[in-house]
Amino acid sequence: METIQAVFGHLDPRDQNARHDFCEILFIAFAAMLCGAKNCSDIWRFGQEKEAMLRNVLTLAHGIPSHDTFSTLFRKLVPTAFAEAFAGFMRHVASAAGGAGCPVDRWVTL
Repeated sequence: METIQAVFGHLDPRDQNARHDFCEILFIAFAAMLCGAKNCSDIWRFGQEKEAMLRNVLTLAHGIPSHDTFSTLFRKLVPTAFAEAFAGFMRHVASAAGGAGCPVDRWVTL
């Protein structure tokens, strides 16, 4: 979670009083998409089904965010800033996994 906070934390477009933790929302979305989620309803459903497992690594002080929360957040994100941060995150993941390099720069078009 520290890496997610370090890489994406500055991108949170919400008000300071937002109910759900920004990085926890991203973590759930990343995990759900890796498991085949295609939209915010799928992400929410994944969170509901895997809540017990997610609580092993996340606080989830207010439970799993609704599909509307995921949707609202993703609409507010600045696409180019998120793409740059995601590319950096993938480079970090590749490096941590012992990869010699990561072609993520070719995947992300800004």
